[in-house]
Amino acid sequence: MSVYFSICVSLSVGLLLGAVGGGVKKKLIKKDYTQKQIARNIKFISKAAGLLKYVTCLVLLLGLLWCSYYLILGVMEPKMAEYANNMSELIVAVLSVISIMFAFVEFIRRKE
Repeated sequence: MSVYFSICVSLSVGLLLGAVGGGVKKKLIKKDYTQKQIARNIKFISKAAGLLKYVTCLVLLLGLLWCSYYLILGVMEPKMAEYANNMSELIVAVLSVISIMFAFVEFIRRKE
């Protein structure tokens, strides 16, 4: 467990340093994009958003299916209630991350 903790700390420090370094670089160096590059990026983001919307809906439906299964499992077999609760929480956590990613892509797409 201490190895996993060290990995998490290292990744956190790396992400923070990278974010600060990227912010400083962005302030110091200005990039100009051609209209062709901008149009190509907008087209790519629109295609990616469509695919991500499809995948998100699929995963949310699968999550609904399995959460309902674990709900029924916990009701029908009380000795499995804790397991069912933990599995449902895990599914909801994964679905939350996927939904946040989708919302971020939609925000980027609509901002442009």
